[in-house]
Amino acid sequence: MKVGYAYSSEIEQTLEKQIRRLHDSGCERIYQETLTGVRADRPKLKKCLDSLRAGDTFIVCRLDRIGTQVEKVLMLLNELVNMEVTFISLDDNFSTNGLTGQVLSHIVQSLLSLKKDVFMARVQEGRKEAEKKGVKFGRKEGSVNKRNKDKPQQCRQLYDNGLPVSRIMTLLNIRSYSTVYRYLRQTGAYPDKNNIEKQQPSPKLSKKELLKLKKEVYDNSHQLDLF
Repeated sequence: MKVGYAYSSEIEQTLEKQIRRLHDSGCERIYQETLTGVRADRPKLKKCLDSLRAGDTFIVCRLDRIGTQVEKVLMLLNELVNMEVTFISLDDNFSTNGLTGQVLSHIVQSLLSLKKDVFMARVQEGRKEAEKKGVKFGRKEGSVNKRNKDKPQQCRQLYDNGLPVSRIMTLLNIRSYSTVYRYLRQTGAYPDKNNIEKQQPSPKLSKKELLKLKKEVYDNSHQLDLF
């Protein structure tokens, strides 16, 4: 499915033109968003990303429609690649499909990896300085983070029962879309090149059973209405 996203601000009212172009490019579903002023949150964009599935195509008129900060745009492109969703920017003649897209995807991943390496190098330097001062890091010997081992199956169960990816991320304290989709691939939610056989879907839960699952995996300090 081709999914489009149109965005405009109070200063720049070009939404109708964007919608027309997205329709002409074959979009079957278009999410529209008009926000005044500078806002970091984009609820319609988040809803649009939640609707995407492997094999879909996500189309915008320009790259700046999905963000003005280079780092965040690169991270989003990387998320889409990991989700196996093709991204197309019409004005920029930019696509992650085909050979050119593979090269661009590698460049994006390399830039993000470089940033991560620089950050980790600084962290290690700070850690060494702290250790010299007697600071100890890490869990106590023999302790295990038990909260993460059940996340793939919990993620699959919630997904099969109709929860959008953004809710799953909040519920399970997962910070990226790609992690959710990696868990779904691991548990066989949909087949990919590394997953030959699709597993049976999780049984549908009643509202009461979903609430029980919520209590088991969600921190009581958060207040989230799943329904």
